Amino acid sequence: MIGAMRKRLVLQSRSESVDGGGGVAVSWSDIASVWAQVTPVSGAETVQAMHLTGTRRHRVRLRYRDDVDSERRFVFKGRVLNIRSVRDIDERGRWLDCVCDEGVAG
Repeated sequence: MIGAMRKRLVLQSRSESVDGGGGVAVSWSDIASVWAQVTPVSGAETVQAMHLTGTRRHRVRLRYRDDVDSERRFVFKGRVLNIRSVRDIDERGRWLDCVCDEGVAG
């Protein structure tokens, strides 16, 4: 499994701050750089508000980390992979499988 970890991803954490106008400003900060296996799983296109939107789903497999959850995201070659679910593959704290969505407007 180690040999398949050929992609370098950045794990990011979301933070919010008051923007002074009654709203919230969202920013992302880098937590770590990790090696992972990225596998495309599926893709779909839908029309929302008269705009074609595509979604791609990926499986990201990486070494176990306790700071990976659905509140975080990965950045891979400038593409944002939003984490939807995280699973400890063998429940032994060795590997994680993450289901991630990449949103594409087009």
